[in-house]
Amino acid sequence: MQQQFSATDAALSGFRLVREHLKTVGVWAVLMTIASLIVSIATIKLAGPQMAAMMELSAEPSTDPQATLKAMEGMGPLFLFSALYSLVIYSILLAGVNRLVLRPHDSAGAHLRLGADELRQAAVLVLVNLILLAAYFGLVIVAGVGIGIAVAVGGSAAGVLLGLLLGLGVLAAMIFLAVRLSFAGALTFDTGKVSIRDSWALTKGRFWPLLGSYFVAMVLAFVVYALLLVIIAVIGATLGGGISAMADAFNPDMSSLATFFTPAGIVRTLFSGTLSILVLLIVFAPAPTIYAQLRGRDVSETFG
Repeated sequence: MQQQFSATDAALSGFRLVREHLKTVGVWAVLMTIASLIVSIATIKLAGPQMAAMMELSAEPSTDPQATLKAMEGMGPLFLFSALYSLVIYSILLAGVNRLVLRPHDSAGAHLRLGADELRQAAVLVLVNLILLAAYFGLVIVAGVGIGIAVAVGGSAAGVLLGLLLGLGVLAAMIFLAVRLSFAGALTFDTGKVSIRDSWALTKGRFWPLLGSYFVAMVLAFVVYALLLVIIAVIGATLGGGISAMADAFNPDMSSLATFFTPAGIVRTLFSGTLSILVLLIVFAPAPTIYAQLRGRDVSETFG
């Protein structure tokens, strides 16, 4: 008989982690705020003019591809910096989430480290994303061939209909693959070795409850994100700039330090760490929580 888990409890595990580990979450939020501030300044310094050009192009009804490519010139260092930053930050934070759930007693340094566990999480992130990317391009190529055949045989109407169906099929296949690989991080952290294939085996026969849990978590994360963004916008507008300043919270102007650090921009920066960490916990806590339940672990120390 398969070990069972509560999809609803798992979906709410991020909120429970915040409640039971409030001090740890606070430390993470402060560190993430500092990191976000550094990245914002680096982004403006590396590609402020290009960001301004991109914002102008995005405001136009139709964009010339040549103009877009020209605006992106010189943004290579920024893309490289962003990729490395994301890999390092998410490796550390995802290892921290797994540590909170699977090793709650290992609390030194607010459950954050920079060692072998984090390196393995980085490897998992790279491998899983490469698998998803390869699968996506493979499915798109197959879909493109199918649409081409349908247009040749049945005309444009048949091509459009088949294109819609195949598009939905590609989306469904990508969701299925992502769910089946969702235990890779927890398995790797728990076993101490990079483990992708074992996630496929452990999620077998559990796709729908897993999908339900992850979907609820995503919806909750979106609600929290939207509410906090509105609060940030209102506070920023109150401090200066009026209603027009509220747009800064949703679409910050990163063309220069002066345009970025408006009253609304400062408020957004101060709250950015809290916002990021809350969304991270809500979205990523369910997978290790479900994994722990399937392994028969006692998570009372984690969730009280």
